[in-house]
Amino acid sequence: AESHPIMPAHTGQTDRLRVDLHWWTVFNDKQLDRLIDEALRQSPDIAIARARVHLAEKKANLAGANLNSSLSINGFATRQLISGNGYFPPPLGGSLVNLGELTGDFNYDFDWWGRNHDELRATLNEVGASRAEVSEARLVLGTAIARTYFRLQSNLAKHTIVVRILSARKALTRISKARAEGGLDSDYRSQEDERAEAAARVEQSQIEEAIKLDRIRIAALIGRQSAKGLEIAQKTGFIPAIPAFIPADLIGLRPDIQARRLEIEAALNRTQEAKAEFYPNINLGASIGFEAIGFGKLFRRPSLMGSFGPAIHLPIFSGGSLRANLGARLAEYDVSVEKYNRKVINAMRDVAEASASIRSVARQAGYQRHVVSKLADAHRIAAARYSDGLDDQTRMFETEISLLAQRKLQVALEERRMITVLQMIQSLGGVPGKHTE
Repeated sequence: AESHPIMPAHTGQTDRLRVDLHWWTVFNDKQLDRLIDEALRQSPDIAIARARVHLAEKKANLAGANLNSSLSINGFATRQLISGNGYFPPPLGGSLVNLGELTGDFNYDFDWWGRNHDELRATLNEVGASRAEVSEARLVLGTAIARTYFRLQSNLAKHTIVVRILSARKALTRISKARAEGGLDSDYRSQEDERAEAAARVEQSQIEEAIKLDRIRIAALIGRQSAKGLEIAQKTGFIPAIPAFIPADLIGLRPDIQARRLEIEAALNRTQEAKAEFYPNINLGASIGFEAIGFGKLFRRPSLMGSFGPAIHLPIFSGGSLRANLGARLAEYDVSVEKYNRKVINAMRDVAEASASIRSVARQAGYQRHVVSKLADAHRIAAARYSDGLDDQTRMFETEISLLAQRKLQVALEERRMITVLQMIQSLGGVPGKHTE
C-alpha cells in the first residue's frame, strides 16, 4: 500500500482544552441540557449505533475463540439398509442394521504466522470504530438539537421585538390617519404607515410559523411524535469561552476521525491476515471414541477407535485467489487511509472556518451594540422632547421602531455567535474551550 495517513501535528498544548462528553453544559442552560439528555436516551440513531457495537463485540468474541483449542463430543445413531451389491457381501449386505458412533474430538491451531491473532486485532479495532461512531452519533444529534434550540430562542426574541414594532406601527397609523382627516397631512403618509403596519403583521406571522416549526423539529430530534407539551421558555443567550490557540492534535479527538483511524488499523490487520494465508498452516487433531454395527456392541472394548496427529495445509496452486485476496485487502487499506486523510483535512478546515467566523461575528456584534446604544440615546431624547411638549409622538415612535429594528439585527447576530461557537465545538468533536480570546 502506498497511502499514508496524515497525523495531526503534536504541539504539546493539549492542557489548554479538555475533552467533555457533555459539551452542551458549557452553555449553562438547564433547558437545553434536559432536551439533549432526553434525545440521547430515546434516539433510534443512537440505539442503532449501540447495536452495531454489540454486533462488533460478538464478532470479536468469535475471532478470539479461534485462538483456543476446541473439544467436542460427536455421535450419531441410525438404522440403515445396506446394499447387497455394494462394498459389504452377504449376510451383512442386504440386511437392516443399527449403526452407532460416539467420539470426543480435539483440535488446536498453532497459528504460526499470526493469522488468527491478526483477525482478532482487526475485529477489536472494528469494535473501537463502532464505539467511536456512537460518540459521533451523539455529537451529531446533540449539535442538531442545540442549533435548532438557538434558532428557536432567536425567533422567540425576535417575536417579542416584532410585537413591539407592530404596536408602534399601529400608533403611527392612527396618528397619520387623524392628521389626514384633519387636513394636516396627505393621505399618502397614512397609506405608507398602513403598508408598514401590514408588513409588520406579515413578519410576525412568519416568525410565529418559524417558532412552531422549530418546536416540531426539536420534538422530532428528541424522539417525540408530537411537539404538544414541549414547553421551551425564552432564555437569554450565553457565549462559552473559546481558546485563542487550538492545538492541531486535538482534532484527532473527534470521534469520526478516531473511527476512521481504527478502520485503518483494522484494514492493516486484515492485510496481515491475508499475507498469512500464503504460509503453511498446521493443526493438531485427536479423536477417541466408539464405533459399532449394532447398538449393543457400541461400548465394548473392540469398538474402541481413535486417532492423533498433525494436519498440514500448504497452498501451492490457488488459481491466483490468494493474491487477489491480498490485493483486495491492500486496496481496502488504501481506501481507509484516504478516508482518514479526507476527514483530517476537512476537520482542520472546519476548525479554521469556525475560528474565523467567531472572530468576525464577535466584531460585528460589537459594532451592532454601538449602533443600538446610539439609537437608544436618540429614542430617549425623542421621548423626553415629547414629554416636554417640544415634539409630537411621531418622532418618538419612529425612533423606537428604528431602535427595535436594530435590536432585531442584534438578536440575529447573537444567534450567529451561538451557532459559530457550536460549529467550533462540533469541529473539535465536542471539546469545549477553557480560555477566552
